[in-house]
Amino acid sequence: MPVVTIAGRFGSPAREVGLEVAGLLGADYVDHQIIAQAATRSGASVEDLAQMDEQAMRGRDRLARFFQNFLEKSAAAGSAGDPFLGPTGIEVLMSRSMAEAAQPAESSAERLNDTRYIKVITEVIQDLARGGSAVLIGRGSNVILRDLQNALHVYIVSSLESRVEETMRRESVDKARAEKLLKGREDGRSAWYKKYFKVAPEDPTLYHIFLNSDRMGMRKCARVVVEAASEMKSVVAQS
Repeated sequence: MPVVTIAGRFGSPAREVGLEVAGLLGADYVDHQIIAQAATRSGASVEDLAQMDEQAMRGRDRLARFFQNFLEKSAAAGSAGDPFLGPTGIEVLMSRSMAEAAQPAESSAERLNDTRYIKVITEVIQDLARGGSAVLIGRGSNVILRDLQNALHVYIVSSLESRVEETMRRESVDKARAEKLLKGREDGRSAWYKKYFKVAPEDPTLYHIFLNSDRMGMRKCARVVVEAASEMKSVVAQS
């Protein structure tokens, strides 16, 4: 089954396209919020779960099992005394925004946490890809899986105007505040990719296709992705 990674600037419909693609493919869906929820001991609230569709629920359950196995292996290896390798430490680091995680490490402890953080992110993404049939949103998944034959890497393009409008709606803020939020988040995203992968998030060589959601609409973008993923699956099967 195909693995699809989808990225886009904050305010773009990358997540909405991803959910639509996951539904059409019958694939699990995973984004940063689901990773953070799965890393917590208590998991998502009943209200959060009620708002998730089937693909997102399955993705969260797969991740919850991953973190449980990760903690069990760490304990068996004698790392139980390490606070990062306990439930609280993982929850804190996996819940960080890109801007927070992109901050320069100012101590050896922070540098160690950064190393552990990207190690877990990488293992999470690779584990999901091994399970097959997954739609992964952002978090460097296209870079981590760049050599995976059956992975399709997609970038959703949308105008600043549409992203500002979407941010105003999501965050219930005015235009000036939305523009400020977007700039801060985009600066953080660029710094995150540079810090952990030494790449720019919009480097075209990291993707198979770019889709303009303003021109095509979310559902048309999703159908194009599904068609491309199915074609890639056929090509890989024949190789």
